[in-house]
Amino acid sequence: MRKVIVLMFAAVAAFSAIAASVAGADSTRAAGTAAPSCKQALIALTGPYTGPAGTAGLDQRNWGRIFISSWNAGKPIPGVPKGFKRTKLKAIEADTALNPQLAATVAVQLRSNKNLLAVNGFSGSQENVAGGPILRRGGVPFVSGSATRASLTDPTEPDGSVLKSGFFRRVVPTDKRQGATDAAFALNKLGVKSGDAVMTVDQAEAYSVPLITLITQLLNRAGVNVSRESQSAAQTDFTSLANKAVAQKAKVVVLATQVASNAQLFYNQLKSKGFTGAFLATDGAFDSSQFKVAGAYISSFSLDIHDVPVAKPFVADFEKKYGETISFGAPSFVAVQAIAMGISTSCANGKTSRAEVRRDIGKVKMKTSLLGKPIAFDKFGDVVGGVGFTMFQIGNDGTYNVVQKG
Repeated sequence: MRKVIVLMFAAVAAFSAIAASVAGADSTRAAGTAAPSCKQALIALTGPYTGPAGTAGLDQRNWGRIFISSWNAGKPIPGVPKGFKRTKLKAIEADTALNPQLAATVAVQLRSNKNLLAVNGFSGSQENVAGGPILRRGGVPFVSGSATRASLTDPTEPDGSVLKSGFFRRVVPTDKRQGATDAAFALNKLGVKSGDAVMTVDQAEAYSVPLITLITQLLNRAGVNVSRESQSAAQTDFTSLANKAVAQKAKVVVLATQVASNAQLFYNQLKSKGFTGAFLATDGAFDSSQFKVAGAYISSFSLDIHDVPVAKPFVADFEKKYGETISFGAPSFVAVQAIAMGISTSCANGKTSRAEVRRDIGKVKMKTSLLGKPIAFDKFGDVVGGVGFTMFQIGNDGTYNVVQKG
């Protein structure tokens, strides 16, 4: 993978200041009284455009914008059948800052807009836990390009029972698959054996806690001595954990995080204390502008979108407009595509509603996609097809190199 250089974008203000149009559409406020339109359907793009995950959030936003501009211009798009009748889109954008309270506020604002048909998001699992039920109560379907918490689509769990099947969908796999992938990688590729010491660390939020819990359980079953730790994402001093890992002679340290800079800080502090083992970070660490220490590993649903043949014209368009992509946001292109195809199907008779769109998104089937994989949804909202979790290792020059394909 090439070394990714992220251009700095202008800061995005809070939601009340960012109801903005996309792809040339007129500005749209977050409150409205008219019925949804099939002439130019209104959706929302949401993401952490500011805050600790701002780089990843802006990448998601910009991939959503690239989809909408390509869709409205009638360009060929992977997975859209030839002759498929498109309903043009316009979008309002909402910054959630990876903050569940802000996501809940955004959800209230979006739900109250009677023109709005669907939402791309939320990005973080904790944002879906907070804001998802609010969208559901308003009948608003939403499709995420990055939320992996398995319970969001499990009707036997509190999260899934609240969100209800058919409202929330995602185009990325769940942390159940990731946990199994990461534990197996530690055992089979990093040389962890029964009796070895491993430290696993969550960031005390809805994404990382279940992922680290599963990885810990799987390693324990293999006879590994696991030190299960937790530290809030807001706490950036990892000294005590670094000292503990060195004292325990941990062979591997695993950090599940949504904040790439935290992975950088933790690994640097580990090395300063004399840590010589392997370091594995997850999804949110996939940002080579902030996490770039040679030798570290990353487990992520992200892939180098530059390496996907069908994506090349879209990558060129993206980088002409926004600078080089970190690839994290590419699944959001596909999430918005699922929304667009569902809306267009519902508009076949010239009329639509949130309920129709919710139903028709569930019927979307892409024979291929920007990710180079087919996409569909099961009855719970999980992706059928799509990408797995790829393992990367950072090279001496900062490049993210695939060591195990997803």
